[in-house]
Amino acid sequence: MRKKAIFIVLLITSSWPSFAQKSITFSPLIQQCGVYFSSDHLTADGVGFGFGVHALHRKGIAAQTDVNMLWLNGNTIPIRLAIGYQRKGRWTPAVYATVDAIIGQRTQILTEDGVKPPVPTWSFGIRITPLKFKTAYGFISALELGFGTGPYKTLNLELTLFSAGISF
Repeated sequence: MRKKAIFIVLLITSSWPSFAQKSITFSPLIQQCGVYFSSDHLTADGVGFGFGVHALHRKGIAAQTDVNMLWLNGNTIPIRLAIGYQRKGRWTPAVYATVDAIIGQRTQILTEDGVKPPVPTWSFGIRITPLKFKTAYGFISALELGFGTGPYKTLNLELTLFSAGISF
């Protein structure tokens, strides 16, 4: 009897993800972007490209994670996690709350104690995608804007020039 109960519980819990995936659309994406990140103790900026994954629930809840490789002030790598709401329809603007981590090369100034700034450096902010459109095979978006703030008087400005994803 105990083995049957364990088997039934495992069977039920293993079927839950299949129900959830029917209501979620995943889209791998590529993008071209730029970042300016500045604080009391470091500056990192650049322009480059990146890739990531966008997930959209049928109720409009959206999440995205991406990694970018930027060149200008060394090789900077911003990593972003965003969650928000996306409008339904053909024109699908969205607004997200974001958490960004910056790693890689950057210009650093030691603190008063002689300590290097922490790696990664974090910021929290918002991101809007006013020119995002759903297509038959995924989405395209242009001129996405992001703003973030964090410790040490951090200012994080982001501009994604172009982003495209394929849905499945």
